[in-house]
Amino acid sequence: MQYAEEIALRRVKMLVEQYVLARSKRYDFVSTELACKAIRQVMRSPIDDVELDHMLARTAVEQGLSVRFDRIGHWPAASSEAVQEGAS
Repeated sequence: MQYAEEIALRRVKMLVEQYVLARSKRYDFVSTELACKAIRQVMRSPIDDVELDHMLARTAVEQGLSVRFDRIGHWPAASSEAVQEGAS
């Protein structure tokens, strides 16, 4: 079972790298929303959305691209904490 998960994770990493490489030829940024939609159309990811965002971000930064964390509803805890800290 773990072997199948390792293969699936490797496939996701390859898809992320291919997506970022394709984006880098036309654009200077990667949208986490668009990237995740594209990757999930090809395969069901064995990792959760936040981990996929981080994997995309690491790969994009390595390629010199900026990252737009634009998925709605995946960062509410972090944003509400930041607002509360700013108000203090």
